[in-house]
Formats: sequence, structure tokens, C-alpha cells
Amino acid sequence: MFGVHSQSGIPRIPLKPRIHIIGGSGSGKSYIATKLAQHFGVPTCDLDELFWDSANGRYGVRTDPAKRDRHLAEIVAQDGWIIEGVYYQWLTPSFDVADVIVALTPSIWVRHWRAVRRFILRKLGRLPSKRESFADLWRLLRWSHTYNAVNLVQARKFIAERGRQIVDCKTFADVLAATECLGKLQRKVH
Repeated sequence: MFGVHSQSGIPRIPLKPRIHIIGGSGSGKSYIATKLAQHFGVPTCDLDELFWDSANGRYGVRTDPAKRDRHLAEIVAQDGWIIEGVYYQWLTPSFDVADVIVALTPSIWVRHWRAVRRFILRKLGRLPSKRESFADLWRLLRWSHTYNAVNLVQARKFIAERGRQIVDCKTFADVLAATECLGKLQRKVH
């Protein structure tokens, strides 16, 4: 189920794991990535930080694709990482070298609740703001409602075409079970 991959096709002995997490908005990607990063001692990458241009000052402005791809290449070149996001089409480099690819699939209602809660906490100043409006939240919820049926299906196909498998997880406990072998490999190497 798990492969330890390198771009050359030669198996690599992981000193630190490379884990890619995909899932819809509110699926728990950032939370789980943070917990896994603490567990494995690796950095995290929120793909929103690469995809959206936060320096622009406006919500919803995309980063130049060449700049985004350069940043992704720098991250993927590191020994270990946790990459998380909803995206898939421009992520061949990380999918190709990830030790495990996890799809977070909690119910749509759990995801919607989390997205609304996060929006409210940002508006109250308890989380860093991304300057989104109520209209932006509504568009996110509408898009998110179709994520599993459309985007995740396309992502699965995209990843399968690269000869890779996705491990479906609903909870953090599922993710820990799915990545347990990586921790064992890491301990054996040290």
C-alpha cells in the first residue's frame, strides 16, 4: 500500500516522511498536517499559501504559476514534509515523491460546519484573516458541496494515472494508522 519513492524510481530510505494530504474545505487538512508535523518533526506546507497571492492585499488573487511551481519544487526537495490542500493538477512533483497520499473524507456537513466556524473565528479576530467576505464563504460552501463528487474524483484519477494510491481517512486516528509504517521506518533509520 505504501511506497517509498524517489523521482529516479530508485527507492529512498526516508529519514523523514513525505505526506501529501488532500481533501475538501473544512476536512481537517491543516489541523491534521500540524499534528503530523509535530509527530514526525517535519515542516508543513498549506497549498493555499502557494496558490493564492497574499501579498496582493485582496482576497482571491492567484499567485503566478511559475512562482508557485518554484516554491513547490523547493518544498518537495526537502527530506521530509507534510503538504496539504484541495488542489491536484499542478502537484505532480509532490504526488510522485510522497511516501503516502491521504484523502480526508469526513461528511460534507462536518466540513461545512468547520468552514463556517473558521470564517466566524477569522471575523472575530481569533484566527488570522484572509479578508474573505460572506459572499466568498457562500461560494466556498457551494464549491465544497461538490468537492467529493467532482474534484476528489478527478484528483483520484490524476493520482492513479501516476501509479499512486490514495489512503482514505475520516479522522486523525485513521491518518495515524495510515502513516504508522512511516514512523516505524523513521525510527529504524535513526
